[in-house]
Amino acid sequence: MNTVFARHLCRAAARLLAAGLLCHGGLAVADPAGMADCLAGMGAQQRRAAVPLGPDIQIVSWNIQKAGNPGWAEDLQLFATGAELAFLQEASVSAAIPGTVPEADFLAFAPGYRNASDVTGVLTLSRYPPSLECDFSSVEPLLQTPKATSVTEYPLGGRDERLLAINIHSVNFSFGLQRYREQLHALSTLINRHQGPVLIAGDLNTWNSNRLKALDDFMAEHDLSPVTFMPDLRTTVFGNALDHILVRGLQTASAVAIPVDSSDHNPLLVRLRLP
Repeated sequence: MNTVFARHLCRAAARLLAAGLLCHGGLAVADPAGMADCLAGMGAQQRRAAVPLGPDIQIVSWNIQKAGNPGWAEDLQLFATGAELAFLQEASVSAAIPGTVPEADFLAFAPGYRNASDVTGVLTLSRYPPSLECDFSSVEPLLQTPKATSVTEYPLGGRDERLLAINIHSVNFSFGLQRYREQLHALSTLINRHQGPVLIAGDLNTWNSNRLKALDDFMAEHDLSPVTFMPDLRTTVFGNALDHILVRGLQTASAVAIPVDSSDHNPLLVRLRLP
């Protein structure tokens, strides 16, 4: 995988240099389209009968590689069994993914890449209805393909607060950090408005030290903690893990990354707990 990724990276560099897109410094950061709807809906009254989460919340986060490899459905069904929330990246509409997880009665899909035959994006599956469901996207400067973010809120047992759950697939092919930071800035807008626990899960494409530093700065700004994995079997590029789960106001009861052949990313299975 590293060789293939490096090849794409070199091609991307050449194209960006030719297009003069390597420098983004000094540009104003604007909230993406759809953000206003997200902010307006935060804390909204539950539209359906509320079933609160907690005190334990089992989740799975997985870049499913467009559900294009043998065994993905069986693996997803296995990993998502018993999970209250499943965060999938590169989820394919044509693969009818929700049908493989019978326990997931509700879904929130944020479209990203589209072609003539399919749409892929990030998909959040849940047992219980969210009180908020919205999405937005950030466009990669080279490929001009959108990377999607899905935002949901869920009621919590015995609390007036809600869980803010963010499913993200971060911008990949960009050589400055401007577009990457813009995507994180959009999350900052949501987190600053939210009062209560926060959960961010997804493929954050932290394949170099600069991106890791940007993510560390973002976590420090919002008092977020990374879920750690021992042993750490998360998928890596250039020695850096790509997939992350970040939390605030939640404790980690267990965390495991499971090697698979059904995707080029290993799924993350985590049990969180309200303190």
